[in-house]
Amino acid sequence: MTGQDIVATATRFIGQREPTGDDYFIKYYNRIAGASFSMTTAWCAIFVTVCARLAGVSADVIPTYASCTLGKRWYESRGRYEKGAYYGGDYQPKAGDVVFYSSEYTQDKSTHTGIIVSSTEQCAKVIEGNKSDAVGYRVIHLNNRYIIGFGRVAEFLDEHGEAPEPAEVLSTVEQFQTWLNATYSAGLETDGKYGKLTRAAAIRAYQTECNRQFKAGLEVDGVFGPASKKYGNRALVKVGTRGKFVYIVEGVLGALGLYPGELDGVAGQVLESGIKNYQRAHGLTPDGENGRNTYAAEFML
Repeated sequence: MTGQDIVATATRFIGQREPTGDDYFIKYYNRIAGASFSMTTAWCAIFVTVCARLAGVSADVIPTYASCTLGKRWYESRGRYEKGAYYGGDYQPKAGDVVFYSSEYTQDKSTHTGIIVSSTEQCAKVIEGNKSDAVGYRVIHLNNRYIIGFGRVAEFLDEHGEAPEPAEVLSTVEQFQTWLNATYSAGLETDGKYGKLTRAAAIRAYQTECNRQFKAGLEVDGVFGPASKKYGNRALVKVGTRGKFVYIVEGVLGALGLYPGELDGVAGQVLESGIKNYQRAHGLTPDGENGRNTYAAEFML
């Protein structure tokens, strides 16, 4: 594992907004930290934590923190903190390192944080959560007094090993298999593998819902043919959609590693991003709406 793995994970969320989106980062943080932050909480530090965990980085390397100041102190207490250039430091940050800012220009308090994407001798490119309520990039001169310091991360990744690359995907597949079993008596082994049996069960779930909701009269056979495709636009999933079809799309894209969120049946911006990425990869118009052509591509792999 390298710092670029953290950067790649964070980059998936460029443009994601909170709290006007689906509050993915705050919900995820509350779950893993046993916290209860409200959806209006400042979430820059939460974003760093969530990206680290999704990338498989342990709390021994990037702590679980929601307070920028406490995050900074964690690195200081372990001898892994380097002051910014304005404050006398000469550290060259690396991809995956954590940057700490202070709008009060003091080493005593950090007010914002982000993940280093890359740096030159003069400037750093950073990806940040809660940047105007969204995930976005910043390019900043290393001598800017807003940068108070860095938490060294990259050099400790090998030492602490890497979490299993498929962990999040397997967890999503297991959730999906459990949901299919509970909702449609699919009879799947919850083995975390998205193979032919799980895909066929997902198609049967789609067909069942088309029959229930649209009186489609489809044969529930786990084969996605023209008759099933016909109802794809009536089963459209887009931002704001709720219900069983959303669960199905979340499960399928989660199994393919394109949806890192919870299976909750509510389509938000994280799911929309996953749909767009899937559409781009398969030559479809990336409109973020899961209709007949997108279903066909997903189910006929």
